[in-house]
Amino acid sequence: MIIEQIASNRHNFFWTLAHIALGFFSTLNPFALIIWFYLLLTINIIKSINLLSKKHSALFLKLFSYLISFEILDRMAKTSPFLPFELGKYLLLTIGVIGIFLLGVRFVNGIIMVIILIPALLYDYSGLVVFNDIINNFFAPFSVGLILAFVYRLSITKSDLDQILKLIWLGCLATLIYLVVKTPDLKDIQFELRANFETTGGAAPNQISTILGLGMFLSFYSLHNRLKFSGNRIFDIILFLGFTFQGLLSFSRGGMLVGGLSILILIYLPNSFSRIVKNREIKQQNSKKTILFGSIALLAIYGVFQIADRVTGGKLILRYQGETAGTLSGSKEVTVDHFVTGRLSIFEQDIDLWLDYFITGVGAGASRFLRDAERVGVSPHVELSRLLAEHGLMGLIYAYFFFFRVPLQIYRANQNNDNRKIILALLVLAIFTTFHAAMRTFVTPLLFILSSLKISESPTRRILNKI
Repeated sequence: MIIEQIASNRHNFFWTLAHIALGFFSTLNPFALIIWFYLLLTINIIKSINLLSKKHSALFLKLFSYLISFEILDRMAKTSPFLPFELGKYLLLTIGVIGIFLLGVRFVNGIIMVIILIPALLYDYSGLVVFNDIINNFFAPFSVGLILAFVYRLSITKSDLDQILKLIWLGCLATLIYLVVKTPDLKDIQFELRANFETTGGAAPNQISTILGLGMFLSFYSLHNRLKFSGNRIFDIILFLGFTFQGLLSFSRGGMLVGGLSILILIYLPNSFSRIVKNREIKQQNSKKTILFGSIALLAIYGVFQIADRVTGGKLILRYQGETAGTLSGSKEVTVDHFVTGRLSIFEQDIDLWLDYFITGVGAGASRFLRDAERVGVSPHVELSRLLAEHGLMGLIYAYFFFFRVPLQIYRANQNNDNRKIILALLVLAIFTTFHAAMRTFVTPLLFILSSLKISESPTRRILNKI
């Protein structure tokens, strides 16, 4: 099976070069990605579903995690209609339907999350919602509940998780290469104090920085755990710096800051919540090595930031300070809303809509049409306020499960788990991304789902565990 060969630790360097080539050829012709996508899907889908039906989920999760990771490359390469623009959301929905059909419901909270979203499909107080608005705003949170219903605490090995993360990293790598090829000579770019479309392949910079921040995090994870995703530790370092540099040049801050926060979790979160300390000396030594290595990585990020700041003529540091042309000229002040590029005002207007339609909300996908003139038509950027504005009281219940109840269950389930750092890092990446990119990309749904898995150290343990 091709997906197993890509995921395995053998020939890592070859597959890295293959995905570099995929990113490059996608800049020339979209069929490079289209053919590769359907080749992988056709060859692997039957076996992965058969194994899932026998409660062996690893191959199924690997296949779909890998295919979903091409979501942004799909948009930039303009593969529609052969691959849909919202590829990730369609694949997430497919995962949920197949999983529920084969394994049934194992996690009732997931089904509750699904049911409470459905009423908002039945009304639209704006009168302007079309099917694309439903896809953009409804499919991702709906799929999260659907997939959680069968996947929560499903057991996979740590090796399987590492391979899934490597597959996602390869998708991010192909995206990075596409961006590098498409970016003009940096000397020819007029950097301004706003998100930069020239360094993001013409795609939404916020979504691009989310993927590059994820790539930066996964590269660090590979280095931190000596996994050699690229097949070579030096190449891992180079690509880690590459994700960082290109992400900074996007001038979109959210994805990079969230990626950096997750790196801090891997570095500084204690190795064990367990009260029973085993091999104290070894644990202390490992902890010191982790902090030392992590500190070096943070210094490297700082160095890349300084280089990128010089390339942009000092604009990058101003961008991260929240400055704009208006604030520099004195015509505007650096307010909280200004610093977060209008997200606070979107949040406040969503809350106003919620208060006006407290029980029902305004309907799935309708909030962007009902804001004031300055923000009307702007896509939701904060998932919490979107849920409240569009789903009303049901949105509040969904938010309770997504932002509090399920994360708390995940935290408690992993208190004594030696793998909890990566689980919590994925959870933080998933949740914090919703505050700058809502669920516009695959990052939040997929990582939230992966964080809910039960990670076993035993390479032979592939059983379905009941809650």
